[in-house]
Amino acid sequence: MPRQSKATGGTLRASMRSLIGSLLRDTAGNTLGIALATIILLVSLAGSGTDMARAYMTKTSLQNACDAGVLAGRKAMATSGTYGTSETAKAQKMFDFNFNPAATSSTSVVFSTVSSGTGAVSGTASTVMPTVIMGVFGFKSLPLSVECSAELQMASADVMFVLDTTGSMADTPSNGYSNSGPDSKIMGLRQAIRDFYKTVANAVTDKTNTRIRFGFVPYTATVNMGGIVAAGQMPTSYFADTQPFQTALANYNTAVNVPTVGSPVADTETYGSDITSANCTNWGKNTWPTNIGTPVSGGGPAPAATTSTSYSWRSWTLVSGSVGKCVRNRTVTTTTYVTRYQFTNWIFRAATLDVTAFKGMGNVPVVTNIAANATVPTAGIYDMPTLASMVGNTGVTGLTTATANWDGCIEERQTVQNLAMNPVPSDATDLDMDSVPSSDATRWKLNLNEVEWYRGSSNVASRTETSLKGDTTRVGSQCPPRAMLFNEVDTNNPNVVPTWLDTYINTLVAAGSTYHDIGMIWGARLASPTGIFQSNVIADSVKFPSVSRHIIFMTDGQMAPTTTAYSAYGQELYDNRVAPSGSNNSTLVNYHNNRFLAACSRAKNLGYTVWVIGFGTSLTTQMTTCATAGRAYYASDTTALNNTFKFIAGQVADLRINK
Repeated sequence: MPRQSKATGGTLRASMRSLIGSLLRDTAGNTLGIALATIILLVSLAGSGTDMARAYMTKTSLQNACDAGVLAGRKAMATSGTYGTSETAKAQKMFDFNFNPAATSSTSVVFSTVSSGTGAVSGTASTVMPTVIMGVFGFKSLPLSVECSAELQMASADVMFVLDTTGSMADTPSNGYSNSGPDSKIMGLRQAIRDFYKTVANAVTDKTNTRIRFGFVPYTATVNMGGIVAAGQMPTSYFADTQPFQTALANYNTAVNVPTVGSPVADTETYGSDITSANCTNWGKNTWPTNIGTPVSGGGPAPAATTSTSYSWRSWTLVSGSVGKCVRNRTVTTTTYVTRYQFTNWIFRAATLDVTAFKGMGNVPVVTNIAANATVPTAGIYDMPTLASMVGNTGVTGLTTATANWDGCIEERQTVQNLAMNPVPSDATDLDMDSVPSSDATRWKLNLNEVEWYRGSSNVASRTETSLKGDTTRVGSQCPPRAMLFNEVDTNNPNVVPTWLDTYINTLVAAGSTYHDIGMIWGARLASPTGIFQSNVIADSVKFPSVSRHIIFMTDGQMAPTTTAYSAYGQELYDNRVAPSGSNNSTLVNYHNNRFLAACSRAKNLGYTVWVIGFGTSLTTQMTTCATAGRAYYASDTTALNNTFKFIAGQVADLRINK
C-alpha cells in the first residue's frame, strides 16, 4: 500500500510537470490552464506555510520544555549537591510534562541533560514532525532540535555565618567519639563552608559589579570580638574599665613583726680593776662576777629594736702579786623590726576589679597561689591581679604568679530578668543590636576566666578558706574562635578557596557550652546596617545599592545553658543576670530560648533571610521559628550538611536560563 501511494504521488508530480511545461511552451489562449497552475502553486505555498507554522509551534514548545527541564535539573542539583540519576529523572519529568508530541504527531522525541561541572546544567532536545501538505512535494517530515542551559547567577550578597563550635562538634554526626578527627562534625563544617564558597563563586557571572562577602560569629557560651577589637573596628572604650567578677580575694590582716638583723659590731672591754687570771677567764665568758652567760639579749620588745651581745676572753696582763689587767671581746648585733601583715585566708565572693591592663590584650600577671606565711606591707583584702602587680616590692613575699591575657571574649552588657522578652524591655541592652555604649551599664565587659572562680553550689553568697580546696577552682575557658565582620571573597577563581578564607576556616575548633542566643545576638549585631558596625555593613552602598542579606545559623545541639558555666552572663548560680536566684538548668533553657527568638526576630526585621541548620540534631520549635519561613533544615551527616550548604547557596543565587 505505501509503495502504491508513492507511485501515485510520482505520477501526479510527473503530470503536473508535463502540464506546466506545456502551458509554458504553448502561448495560445490557455487561460483555464494558467488559472489551474496558479491555483496549484497557491495551494502549495499555503500548505508549506501551514507546515512551517506547525514546525515553529513545535520547536517553540520543544524549547520551552527543554528550558523547563534544565531548570528542574539544576534546582534538583542545588538540593542534592550532585547531578545524578535522580536529578536527571526530575529534568526528564519536567520536559515530558511541558512537551506534547501528539499535538503535531511528532515522533522520535529525545531529551538529554548533563552537568557542566561549573554549576550549570545543559540540555539538548530533538523531535521529528511529519508534514501535512509539503509531503506532496517530497518533504515528508521536518527534524527539529534545540539547546538549553540553566545556571545560578549571583547578585551581590552578604552572608553572616553564625556557627556552633561547642565541644560536641568534635564528635561524629552520630555523636561518636572523634576528637575533631576527619570524621568529626567540625571538619565537616569546615568543608561545607568551602563548598558553599565554590557554589556561590561559580554563580557570579559579573565579576566586576558583583560583591560577595562573608562574616563569621562562632559561638559557645560567649563570643570572641578579639580580632575586631585588635583591628580597631570596635574601640576598647566600648568596654568598661572596672567590672564585677565572682573571684578570689586574699585577706591579709594578721600583723607580724618581721626582723632585720644588722651587722655585728665588735669592740673590746676592760674590767674596771685588776683581777686574777681565773676570774678574768670567767669574766670573758660573762660568768663572773655574775653568772649571766653569753649572749645577752637587750632592747625590745619588738617592734622596738633588740640587741644580742656576746663575749669572749681576750687577754690578762699581770700587774702585781696575783692580779692583773683583764680584757675581753664584745660583739653586739642589733635587730630592727618592721610590721608586716601575713596571709590570713582566702575569700571567694563577688568583687569589682580594675581590668584596664587587660584591655590592651597583652600579658598581665595574676596570682595563682599564696604561701601560708606570705606577707604584704599593708593590711587589706587584695584581688589576684593587684596582688601580682606588687611582686618585687619590699615586704611582699610568698606569691606564685602566672601571666593571663584577654583573648577578646565578652560578657554582655546590662540586661534584666525577663522570661518572655516579647517585647524586649528597654533596659535589656544586651538585646539592643544598634546602640553605642554610653555608660558602664551599657558597655560590654571582659570575659576573663583567669580571675573568675567557682566556689561550689552550697556557697552562693561567699566562701572563706585558709587554703585552696579542690572544689574551689578557676572556671574553664569558654572562648570560641574570633568573630569577623563582612569581608569580600574573591570569586575570580571560583574553584579555589581564597587564602584568607581557608585560613579562617581552619581556626574553627570545638570546645565549650551551647548558648544559641549569644551567637544570634552578635550575628545580628555585626550584620546590622543601622548598628555600631554599619560602616562595614553598608560599605560602597553607591556601587552596590542592592545587596541580598543572609544569616546562616548552624548548630549541632539543643540550647544547653548551665548555672555553673562561665558565660557571657557570668555564672548564673551567683550572678542571676538572666533568671531569678534558685533557677535550675531547665529554667535557664526557657529564658535563653526566648532571648534567642528575640534576636532572630530582630535579625529578620533588619532585612536578613535567616537559614537554620540542625546538624545531627533535631530541629526544635525555637529553631524553626527562628528561621525565615520554610528555611530550617536537618542534616543527618557531613554529606547532608555539605549538600544543605550548597542548596542554600543555590537559593541565595538566582536560577536562570543562560542559553
